[in-house]
Amino acid sequence: MTDSGRLADSGRQDATSGPAAADRGAGWVASWSTSIAGPFGPLAPPGAAVAAYMPQPDLSFALTRPVTDGARDQTIRMIVKPDVWGAVARVRLSNAFGPNAVTFGAASVALREYQANLVEGTSVALTFEGRPEVTIPPGERRFSDPVALPFVDRITPRWLAGRELAVSLAVRGASGPISAHSDGLVTGYLSPPGSGDQTGAPDDHAYPYTINSVLFVEAVDMWLPDATLVVCAFGDSLTDGTFSTHGGYDRWSNAMSRRLHAALGDRVSVVNQGIGGNAVAAAMIGQPATVRVHRDVLGLSGLDVVVWLEGINDLGIGRGTPGPVLAGYRQVVDVLHDAGVRVVGATIPPALAPGGTPPADSPLRSVGAELAAHIGGHQVDRYRRELNEFILTSGVFDATADLAAAVTDPATGTLPAPFVPSSAGSAGDYLHPNRAAYQVMGRVAADAVLTLAATRR
Repeated sequence: MTDSGRLADSGRQDATSGPAAADRGAGWVASWSTSIAGPFGPLAPPGAAVAAYMPQPDLSFALTRPVTDGARDQTIRMIVKPDVWGAVARVRLSNAFGPNAVTFGAASVALREYQANLVEGTSVALTFEGRPEVTIPPGERRFSDPVALPFVDRITPRWLAGRELAVSLAVRGASGPISAHSDGLVTGYLSPPGSGDQTGAPDDHAYPYTINSVLFVEAVDMWLPDATLVVCAFGDSLTDGTFSTHGGYDRWSNAMSRRLHAALGDRVSVVNQGIGGNAVAAAMIGQPATVRVHRDVLGLSGLDVVVWLEGINDLGIGRGTPGPVLAGYRQVVDVLHDAGVRVVGATIPPALAPGGTPPADSPLRSVGAELAAHIGGHQVDRYRRELNEFILTSGVFDATADLAAAVTDPATGTLPAPFVPSSAGSAGDYLHPNRAAYQVMGRVAADAVLTLAATRR
């Protein structure tokens, strides 16, 4: 197929599509992505206690019946941050966990100004197989047709770096349960139910409601030269960025991206496929890595390298032992190697709090004192160190990034105080690090990727 033929291919995909459907090596590069983890909701009632690291505004007026109706005759404006820019883009929408077909009557992309405002003259409509609307059956997903971004040629790459796209979707009728990534760490916007198509609305007034989750939008691809290195950060809440800054883009994958761009310029793109509460082999939040690798990782366009940090949930909340996790490591790496993707194994930072249990005000206490003690206990830490020894010495991975060593206090075996997230009334959970630690982790991961990239097969 010629390049022009590939460019015209909208790339229809279902929920289990692999690398062929994602046009790996054909010029399409994953520039932003998120892992759709399941249906959105149910919502906590106003005033209910929620985890400090996962705040959500009151959505009772924006999504009046989220479990049954989902979005209803209204427009969703999601904000995404491409890691690399091109003059032509496409957007993938997901109904992977929706039991009903969902119809989008219109969709568009535009350069975001601030809040839900658009930069004047940058909005462009999306089409799907030449039509302005698309119906996505249950369990499936769709790429839009390629669309020229009218502002890219007018703005230098230097000024586009760090800018965000607004992806607007007009839901026709009731969507039913929404396929979502719950902890989006960036604010999205909703028009009122019944307000119809607001995709062309240029300013914030059409979107009175905000949401801290990503709904329906799964990936943004850019058409770029084949030389672009695509790196996926894969894992659980440590990769998803729990306790990083909302809207701050300071997960370890973001820190890795900045270091890689400093070394490689625009010839690299880093995307994040972390899910808070996910596990390697255990059934927890989202499908386990052994299952979702096919959709969430091999479905990424142009993928070259995966940096994989995962396993603590299998041992902690999942109450597992190392055996199934080690088997899962081998299984997933074999799948990626078969697809020509190389894998950096990242060691797991400590989950051990001083004294072996989380502090009394830790969010881990919400799972119950006995289970919290198990998560933060010494048995789990021994298992964690066993996993890390395997990652570093087994030879299963193409390279390793010793993130644990970089963020562990050797005197205590825990996160040192400067790396523990805290705020008024909270001492952190000694499981999730803060921005400072994520920066260190990102630098270590980037160095492993650069070493691996220098020795391409």
